[in-house]
Amino acid sequence: MKRNNAGAVSVLLCFVFLALIIAVGAAGDVSGLAAANAYAQRISYLSCKSVLAEYDRNLFDDYGLLAFVGGSDEIEERIGDYSSMMRRVDEQSEDEIVFFDVRLKDVNADCRERNLRNPAVFMEQIKEYMKYSAAESGIEGLLGLASGSLGFEDALNNAIVGFEKEEQDKAAAGSSGSGEGGFGTEAEGGGAGAGEGREPVDVNDRCSDTSVDCMERVLRSRRIIDSLPSGSDNEESEKHEYSLGKEKELLKLGKDSSEFLNSFCSALGGGAEKLILCEYIMDSFKNTVNPESIDGETFFTNEAEYILKGGFNDRKNASSVKRDLFLLRTALNIAHIYSDAEKSRIVLEAASAAGPYAAAVQFVLAAAWAGAEAQEDLNILYSGGKVSFIKSSGDWKLDFDSVFGEGKVINSDYRGDRGLDYSGYLRLMLLAQSRENLIERSMDLIQINMKGRYNIQFDLRNCCTGFSVHTEYERLWYLPAVLPGIVEDNVLSYEEVYSY
Repeated sequence: MKRNNAGAVSVLLCFVFLALIIAVGAAGDVSGLAAANAYAQRISYLSCKSVLAEYDRNLFDDYGLLAFVGGSDEIEERIGDYSSMMRRVDEQSEDEIVFFDVRLKDVNADCRERNLRNPAVFMEQIKEYMKYSAAESGIEGLLGLASGSLGFEDALNNAIVGFEKEEQDKAAAGSSGSGEGGFGTEAEGGGAGAGEGREPVDVNDRCSDTSVDCMERVLRSRRIIDSLPSGSDNEESEKHEYSLGKEKELLKLGKDSSEFLNSFCSALGGGAEKLILCEYIMDSFKNTVNPESIDGETFFTNEAEYILKGGFNDRKNASSVKRDLFLLRTALNIAHIYSDAEKSRIVLEAASAAGPYAAAVQFVLAAAWAGAEAQEDLNILYSGGKVSFIKSSGDWKLDFDSVFGEGKVINSDYRGDRGLDYSGYLRLMLLAQSRENLIERSMDLIQINMKGRYNIQFDLRNCCTGFSVHTEYERLWYLPAVLPGIVEDNVLSYEEVYSY
């Protein structure tokens, strides 16, 4: 009797087809997972890059620093918004078969390590800017040589305008403002405190020369001062002024100048990073001799001098730097007098009548002569000329009688065209500063000026150059309507660090 195997074959084919369906489904699922992973990863990447694209344009244009404003919460919110915008499918229609979609499930961002108040992060930004600036300067130099004139200075001559005018009504200093910047009132980082009746500064009454004593601008707002990156009140006090007509004063001048030179030389250095930082300061901030070298309004006129001294009185900072320059030039001039045979002989002969005190008198006379020459050096520097750091006989201007006020210029042909100009001496003095002071006080100036120019609420603590982020995307698998109600979901996780 024959057995009917038709039913068995049907069962076997059912198992085969079922296995085939499972295999095809598994292959589709693997492919969908790979596609969803690539898709979600791309959404995450573009969303985070879009956050970086929201950098502060004013901060970049004025100081070359790439940073966006916002904390971790703001970053997470922006990533969520951008992820929603970039999803391929926002709403599913009932007849459309979609094999995968992703949706942001969770995001955690942390920007604390990339905050611009972090000295290491700040220094990274300066290095990147100086690479660009050096390349740009090289191109401009070549173009200038080709055309015969760079033609950049005239465009900056009138950059400083009405910001120096103080508000007469200090009662308005109590209002904090809604966000716009300005240098006029105490609450906005201006000069006098509330209730103090300082006279306004009229730009038409600015001194026609570069005299240090003609500039006075003081930051008195405690709210502004307490928010500065330097974190303390470093008000510069008045320094001792030397009289070249008194013996004790001359002795003090000689000792102080020698001590200053020793401390100055021992503090010099710091490597290539410090050199880059000093060049950034000279490129980005004003100074006493070149107050219009930088485009844009600034609270202080003597910005490089602020970085050197850290006081909130513009005039005192400039005066203190001028005194340091006087001490430095005096010490170097004393060294030249003792190293030059003719000058050393003159001083020794003048001191020989003092008998056993000849050596002390010789030092006093050398200090007096060197101080008189140093004053001439400063006159040259503050008028835009140059003075050799280590002088030769050809660079010396005054004869010995100048010590007694009856001298004359023995080198009238010297035009101040050799050596270092005022900016060159500033660079040397900046190199003698600590790295911490240079960075923190540079941050101070940037924050003060950004508050005054654009937004009183500006704070470098809110500026970041990057962030680390953990994102989780939910993968949605939409199956055909023949299998309704079956939805498979997976979580795709990514951890990345994004920065400029």
